[in-house]
Amino acid sequence: MKPLQANPTSGNSIWSTRIPRFGLGAAAALTLLFGGSLVAEQARADNVNGAWSPVTPWPLIPIHAVLLPDQRVLTYGSTELSGQTVQSGSFQYDVWDITAGLSGGHLTLPNVTATDLFCSSQLVLPGGGGVFIAGGDVWNASTTRVLNSANPNTNYFNFADNTLSRQNNMNRGRWYSTSIALPNGEVYIQGGSSGTDRPEVRQTNGAFRLLSNANTGGLDFMYPRNWVAPNGLIFGYDSNGKMYTVNPAGTGTYTLLPTTLTGSKGNDSSAAMYRPGRILQFGGNSNQAQIIDITGAAPVVTSTGNLALKRVLVNATVLADGRVLATGGSGVWNSLTGATNYAEIWNPSTGVWTKHATGDRTRLYHSMALLLPDASVMVGGGGANSPTSSLPQNNKNIEIYYPPYLYGPGGGLAARPTLTSVQSTLNIGETFPLDYGGSGPISRVALVKTGSVTHSWNMDQRFVEATFSVASGNRLMVQAPTRAADAPPGFYMLFALNPAGVPSVGKMVQIPVAGTPNPSVTPTLTPPGNRSGPAGTPVSLQLQATDPNLDELGYGASGLPPGLAVDPLSGLISGTPTTPGSFNVNVAASDGVNAANASFVWVITAIAPLVLEPLPAQNPRLAGSTATFTAAVSSAINPQYRWFFDDGTPETPWSSAPTIHHTFTAPGVYYVTLTVTDSRGQQQFSTTAVTVH
Repeated sequence: MKPLQANPTSGNSIWSTRIPRFGLGAAAALTLLFGGSLVAEQARADNVNGAWSPVTPWPLIPIHAVLLPDQRVLTYGSTELSGQTVQSGSFQYDVWDITAGLSGGHLTLPNVTATDLFCSSQLVLPGGGGVFIAGGDVWNASTTRVLNSANPNTNYFNFADNTLSRQNNMNRGRWYSTSIALPNGEVYIQGGSSGTDRPEVRQTNGAFRLLSNANTGGLDFMYPRNWVAPNGLIFGYDSNGKMYTVNPAGTGTYTLLPTTLTGSKGNDSSAAMYRPGRILQFGGNSNQAQIIDITGAAPVVTSTGNLALKRVLVNATVLADGRVLATGGSGVWNSLTGATNYAEIWNPSTGVWTKHATGDRTRLYHSMALLLPDASVMVGGGGANSPTSSLPQNNKNIEIYYPPYLYGPGGGLAARPTLTSVQSTLNIGETFPLDYGGSGPISRVALVKTGSVTHSWNMDQRFVEATFSVASGNRLMVQAPTRAADAPPGFYMLFALNPAGVPSVGKMVQIPVAGTPNPSVTPTLTPPGNRSGPAGTPVSLQLQATDPNLDELGYGASGLPPGLAVDPLSGLISGTPTTPGSFNVNVAASDGVNAANASFVWVITAIAPLVLEPLPAQNPRLAGSTATFTAAVSSAINPQYRWFFDDGTPETPWSSAPTIHHTFTAPGVYYVTLTVTDSRGQQQFSTTAVTVH
């Protein structure tokens, strides 16, 4: 795999060598993006309409498109034979390097697998390294038609060397199937003609397990809409609106649900999971839109705002801010009648659709839309279905839609936040640091799974909002998704948005298979218990805490007695209390987002000051005799004693012994001085005279 490195001259933007950050209208900005003159007059871009790029030629009709984690896009699905563009993935595929811009970066290679990949299903394998492709069509070597039947082949596109190779066959032929990643790293494959009766699972070793106990034969075969539900099961519905769940463990189980879709439905509609467990379904047989909530025991379907017009063969794309973009479609199936070339965006906060800038081409059957790391949307394809004068022509081209969040209110590109540092792997439940620059502060952090789209159906996209807190300066502590079913393993684009809603360029991160699907995320802090001690006595209290995800912990405390403080890194409370009283203390251990707290009472007692009794008078004595001196103290805390004998001998070092013996060797009058101190740092003095004969 190519290293996931940003353009060193760009600050993280994959387009920055072509897009200046300020002061351009849409036409000028797009000219710099793609070079040369615009092919059509462009409306001035702003944060209401957004803008479209010029139509850009593509080596083939991108009927299937997959965003790779190394900032490339794999497309396939059509080929040129005898001057005609035909629906066949037998001959070629294309890999486009996004960082090269639309003027280049294509690597178009021959398909040597003998598999027609047309109408297959595909996704980036959760463990990385390549793209899994399930089934497809059967090519009959004709330049005019294909058999429209299913093959059981699977193929693997290798990121490292761009090769496409055959792998193990499935148990069923599958044409128009759906493939999604499971929380355990396996791939669930359902539907497709010749495979309607039973789904199957690609295990992590590449072998296939038929779910013989899950009879899905009563469902339509065409690209079933499937997702991993919050409970870890597969939730889905078919073109007729029949809803079901599948448990993919072992030989599987299948449950047909009593709830059905009655509004928008059909294989020419589209859908997107815009929040974990919440699906927006729209288009197809009506201009209606519905929300399907699968967060509870049974799905709940409610109506939301209608689209402006009916959009048959529409594509749904989750944007970097969690809104849903509708592109393509028309009023009549695969016809230019009532064509809807404009972008339309649904806001989950309001349930309202809004119309935006209009693209150049009508995108109908075999079209696609894919969110890119710079938060724009690649829209392309349409055709390869025997076009006639009454049907849309083959679209060997794409356009880029730049959503309104990329522009300022007065026109021109908005200043964007930049992600300067973020780790490349995020484990379920952990917290991680994120450093940013550019146009801050940050008001939202989001993860969008890399998409895999075909036939109006993006089978791998989903959006997860992340909780975060400000650590310090331009560093955030971000909570990774806490449930494996909310963020199935694979690759995600991480976006940070500023208060104006402008997203950063996405950083590619990988979420691996979770060791624990639903880990606890809150640290555990051992309560210290009530404490007491005298003022003036040094204390040391070590807070004890652990984190279930092994996140690094920081510590805090409030209400501590004056003179005490907590080390935020080690959790050691230390110091010398100075003020007597009863203090309500709250201590906390935090991973930056989640915290554990404990409260206790700390009583600091008042004590009398150190008192040194006067040294008693000494009787006269002869030179050479030994005198004994004993200190008498009260209210002392760890007293220490030091003596000065005034006879030329050095002052003694500090000692904890209150009694000392000393020999005066010469006659004279000596003034013996005792100094006493204790743990509070207080000192007291006493002097007595000794006469030596």
